[in-house]
Amino acid sequence: MRIACTVVLLALITPASWAGNMVFQFVNPNFGGNPNNGAFLLNEAQAQNSYKAPEGSDDFGYTAPSALDNFTSAIQSQLLSGLLGNVASGKPGRLVTNDFIVDIQNSNGLLTLNVTDRSTGKTSTIQVSGVQQTSTSDQ
Repeated sequence: MRIACTVVLLALITPASWAGNMVFQFVNPNFGGNPNNGAFLLNEAQAQNSYKAPEGSDDFGYTAPSALDNFTSAIQSQLLSGLLGNVASGKPGRLVTNDFIVDIQNSNGLLTLNVTDRSTGKTSTIQVSGVQQTSTSDQ
């Protein structure tokens, strides 16, 4: 009788030992998990997110420049371009705006730009060597 009980008991316990090796699988689809888990994981993350954006920060504080600002910028660019064109022919120049003062000189192929910030008074100097002077002769 004991042998019969042992055989029955072994027959019931043995299928549990037939299991295979445990294999790790990622859950997150970003790391190779099942792509069907993506929506679930995103919803879980959004449900836990307590961050609220400040009022009026949808545009990250950017305001588009007005037409007048665009026009002023274009005029300043044209003036600087003309000033640099004059310097190439050997003529020094100066441009004064509300924001800055630009002094440009070309001495023996060394182009020197001194930019002064009018609000702080700080000066930046930019030097470029190898600038060729073009001579304009009247014909």
